[in-house]
Amino acid sequence: MNATNNGLSEYFKIVREFIKCHAGEGDAVSARQAVDAITPAAEHGDAKAQMLLGKYYSWGYHNGCDNRKAIYWFEKAADNGNTEAAMLIMEIYRNNCPDGIDAERRKALILEWHRRWFDLLATKADKGSVDAAKSLMNLYVEDCPEDVNPNDGLASARKWYDLWIELLTAKAAKGGLVDKMNLADILLYAEDVPENLLDYFSDEDDEQSLSQAIRLYKDITLSDCDDFFKAEAFFKMGCAYSDLGEGKKALSCFKKAAGLNCHEAFARIGDIYRYGNGVGQDDTMARKWYGKGADVGEIMATLKLAECYRDGIGGKQDFEKSMLEYQHIAERIKSRGFRQQAPAIGTALYELGNMYLNGLGVEVDLRKAYDYFKWAASHDNRAAENALNNKKFRDFQR
Repeated sequence: MNATNNGLSEYFKIVREFIKCHAGEGDAVSARQAVDAITPAAEHGDAKAQMLLGKYYSWGYHNGCDNRKAIYWFEKAADNGNTEAAMLIMEIYRNNCPDGIDAERRKALILEWHRRWFDLLATKADKGSVDAAKSLMNLYVEDCPEDVNPNDGLASARKWYDLWIELLTAKAAKGGLVDKMNLADILLYAEDVPENLLDYFSDEDDEQSLSQAIRLYKDITLSDCDDFFKAEAFFKMGCAYSDLGEGKKALSCFKKAAGLNCHEAFARIGDIYRYGNGVGQDDTMARKWYGKGADVGEIMATLKLAECYRDGIGGKQDFEKSMLEYQHIAERIKSRGFRQQAPAIGTALYELGNMYLNGLGVEVDLRKAYDYFKWAASHDNRAAENALNNKKFRDFQR
């Protein structure tokens, strides 16, 4: 096979498909021919060809891997600025070092390519790559070079976090609503930020992040977007105000979200009234808003309405209605999204077990109590796991 510029893409495809197969599978002859065809392009600096050859010799070589050849091609790709190539060389030295390299030399090579990988990422990040800045933030926490002190690693991670946010802020400033929402979510929920790095943030850092998130969500609510997107922004802005301890502003946002059919907002409004966060504590209003949420099937609102009926919060105690609401939640196990709702379902099942155990609105029925506790435990409800140890259930555990 002789490759022309127009024909390279077909050879690339052949090699890629072969690499996807495990060694010994796929058309090894055609792959070998395609490799021979793209080798001149790789020698002349084609970065795609260099990466494919490296992967072919390390992953898809029909007689087993040839890591010396893989390193040769990955090194050429790294010289062309390919960050993945540097990382893959490091991984080869870590996990499948070529013969003839002693332990001390191997350690030095791992560190050399670890640094090279980070340097290439830093170059990209400094040129405006959001992904490179994000990668460095995570890597300095999760895969820090061996010669870097962990505390220094966290400091570096924070530096790259700041650049990541700066780059995302610049992108959001161009007016894209999706970009604004994505950035605001990162600032509110610390999405994709390593947990260990969060301990490195001060209270002032957290307040600044929440304030910036609120500004972004507010921009979205003032924009010409559909009601669903606007409702989401109002809801999340309410969450940010809640985290800042500004209950009155949070309540206003949640009510606007609820008015735009954001069902999650009903439970949050109920919570504000129930616990008096920024407004006067009012159990009656809490029960009312939980009821509004339950009417549209919102699971947390339904769970809290059941609690209000059970404990007489905001109105008359009614075990029958409480059980009915818990049963509505338990039935969610038959729905598509039950896995995401598993904690609430587990709680409802546990409470149903309690009602049968203690005769709350029903006759005491140990068999039903045991079954509900066991069912709740299967949804990782720890209280139910403990309840199953009750001596009353010994006969059912044999």
